[in-house]
Amino acid sequence: MRIDCDLHIHSYLSACSNEKDTRTPGAIVSLAEEMGLRAMGFADHLWTNPNLAPSEWYRPQDESQISRIRNELEGICSKVRVLVGCEAETIAPGKFGITRAFADQLDFVLLACSHFHQKEFVEQPDGDSPQELGKHIMKFFRSAVSSGLATSIPHPLIPCGSLDKFDEAIASLSDAELQDAFGLAQSHRVALEITVGFIPNEKRPFSIETPIRFLSLAKQAGCKFTLGTDAHSFKQQKRLQELRPLVEALQLTDEDEWCAV
Repeated sequence: MRIDCDLHIHSYLSACSNEKDTRTPGAIVSLAEEMGLRAMGFADHLWTNPNLAPSEWYRPQDESQISRIRNELEGICSKVRVLVGCEAETIAPGKFGITRAFADQLDFVLLACSHFHQKEFVEQPDGDSPQELGKHIMKFFRSAVSSGLATSIPHPLIPCGSLDKFDEAIASLSDAELQDAFGLAQSHRVALEITVGFIPNEKRPFSIETPIRFLSLAKQAGCKFTLGTDAHSFKQQKRLQELRPLVEALQLTDEDEWCAV
């Protein structure tokens, strides 16, 4: 698989952007062009579901995110194919921060389903054990891929806020259980993201064998994949090639990539 498409890039419009004054769409596209990317996608956070109240953090990140990005991209010519999507939220099974009607207006939707660090807003596991966390991850994942909203699942199965339990939580899930969930994703044509977040470091104290295990099962189930840095800064945006060891370990080809790019 060519490592030249980053479908998970945040601009200054995301509340968590690390470089509010400089991460403009134009500057982000310029860096993507310097990096020789074939395609890239803006995936700013947003909330557009009028039937569910957003958190205070999400409230300012409304549907105007998309029109602002598109307006700022007008007149920018680039060899890089630029897609405009979003990173939307799952706060509980069946409860999403984006509607089907709005999703249809976008080039893609990354539907997050493991932002468990938002403890007062996102439904939490029934208990503190890795086994309970594993069940919770699966419940959210199956709901997200069945929603009819997702193009790809960003940082799939990573339990944000509980990274120290990642290895054990996934180990508690059998291959059959994981393959069944990935078969569900494949049947709904939902891809899985291969993210820089899978690479362990001092803040991510888990084994790289954990994502390799379940991504291998996802490949066996016929899932497609997207690549993403989840960049909130220019430094992070330059990390795309760090995905090469994962792509090679999984023996992915261009046929395994989400085909729209």
